[in-house]
Amino acid sequence: MPTLPASALDASEAPASVRFQGLWLFSPRADISLLLLPTLLMLACVWLASFTGEGSRGFSQMIGRWTSQYVFLNGTHVILTFLLVGTRRELLHTTPHQSRLLVGGSAAVFAVTFALFWYTSEHAPLLALLLGATVHILAAHHTLSQVKGLWALHGLRGRAQGAPPLSEAERTLQRQFVPLALVLMMARSLALPVTAARGEGPMINIGQAESGSLPHVLIWLLLAVWGVFVVRLVLAMRGPPGQSGPRRVYVLGHAAVVAVYLVWPLWGAILSAGIHGLEYFFLTGRMLEPTPAEPTARLRGPRVWLAMVAVMSPIILVGIVNSPFVTLVDGVTGNAATVFFLRQEPLWSLGVVATNAVVLAHYFADAFLYRFRIPRVREVTLPRLGLG
Repeated sequence: MPTLPASALDASEAPASVRFQGLWLFSPRADISLLLLPTLLMLACVWLASFTGEGSRGFSQMIGRWTSQYVFLNGTHVILTFLLVGTRRELLHTTPHQSRLLVGGSAAVFAVTFALFWYTSEHAPLLALLLGATVHILAAHHTLSQVKGLWALHGLRGRAQGAPPLSEAERTLQRQFVPLALVLMMARSLALPVTAARGEGPMINIGQAESGSLPHVLIWLLLAVWGVFVVRLVLAMRGPPGQSGPRRVYVLGHAAVVAVYLVWPLWGAILSAGIHGLEYFFLTGRMLEPTPAEPTARLRGPRVWLAMVAVMSPIILVGIVNSPFVTLVDGVTGNAATVFFLRQEPLWSLGVVATNAVVLAHYFADAFLYRFRIPRVREVTLPRLGLG
């Protein structure tokens, strides 16, 4: 673990109360908004669906998915990993082999997955279904791992402010969070029907017949298992509110996201994706800001946010052209510009394939970029987060 003040290492030396304000990871407004805005999006889409009377995969969910991907940045933030290592070069050299892993490994993953996405979409549709399911599993693992990582950063923030360290019970649950949530979520999305309606298949269908899905009623078993975990979590996080409030808000908020996913997987995926994209955007913005040891760095303040938007712009353009609104407007008005864009279908399809390949490369790079168990990685990375 990183070196911290001695008072942070001993719970008996912690003050009776620590200012609630100082324990937010970004700021009170940002931390709450990261959870609240995607939740409001989901509720707005549910409200829209109640008026349109659509099925489980209707237009309101198309809007929700698109908004979480391109407005809340879940689909566009993936390129920010490479902006980060390209501008803060010390992150490329935290270990002797870090640069080769990040650059060479990510390039290889991009090339292989680009070829797989392109080939299967054109020539092997059944294999494309299996590849899509694999990406879904990797995406869920990546998202849950980010939650675990920010959970740990909340603990470090508290210790740096003089709050007691996480209890052993909470640390145990922190280690169990990703594997348990992943198994339950994948059982829900890959094996259980989306709704109890006759003939309804799972959210991620890899070609199984209607009888191949497990009974919809098993969601109660999944919820019961998750409920036991959440109760244990609440008990493990007990303590003075001023010393753990922001961490509780964060962790229990994400526990609620998993519960939403288990009941309504399509809406849960929208909610989880929106939160993940916004969190990563703010996390990258924090890491791109120069540290006190970089007084001459030109990339700072508003330039950081402009650089992130500029780097994401090609993916944003792909998202705009492939949005549900473009198809709707074209069907209603026959707008000439829209028709022109839609005629470039092979080009935009190639853009989607490239975006998906960048996503997989981003997963690979992050797995090595944030290996906090390695002392040198912590030594270089945590100061960029204001926790060094």
